Amino acid sequence: REAGIDIPSRWVSLNPFSRWSYKELPYHKWIEIIDWIWEEFHIVSVIIGSEAESKKAAKLADGCSGKVYNLAGRTNLVELAALLGFSSLHIGVDSAAPHIAAAVGTPTVTIYGPSDWREWAPRGEHHRVVVAEEECVPCYRKGCDNSNVSRCLENMPVEKIEETIREALISIPLPPQSA
Repeated sequence: REAGIDIPSRWVSLNPFSRWSYKELPYHKWIEIIDWIWEEFHIVSVIIGSEAESKKAAKLADGCSGKVYNLAGRTNLVELAALLGFSSLHIGVDSAAPHIAAAVGTPTVTIYGPSDWREWAPRGEHHRVVVAEEECVPCYRKGCDNSNVSRCLENMPVEKIEETIREALISIPLPPQSA
């Protein structure tokens, strides 16, 4: 406990944002995922992102009933790498954050739609991908029908993402309990 803030011994970091919005899941899916992580595992979620994404992150956090902290726009690159290094698991979309998490040794679950995970995903046994199952994937397009929205991500079942997260969390050893 520091300055009146409970610091959890275990958390997952989430980066729901990408420089390109066509790589993002809809907010309601992130809310379901964050709430499910809390209900199923009692693990706190920490939303990360840039200062430009901080309002979107606040909106997302406000919609959750699970325990979530919004640190979007509150870390520099060194602090972000440290935060990811202490995270039990990083969950995010195709962006830089999963690569930073992988570089500091944190297992990842990365969600892919129109881009090809085989070209972009972090490598190694501790890094998992969730890939849209539409026939057109990967299409390499910036959204469907010039919309900047990818139907493959819109249609992706949350349960598919949750199952991959469950597999990842179960394989991660629990931290020692403090006395």
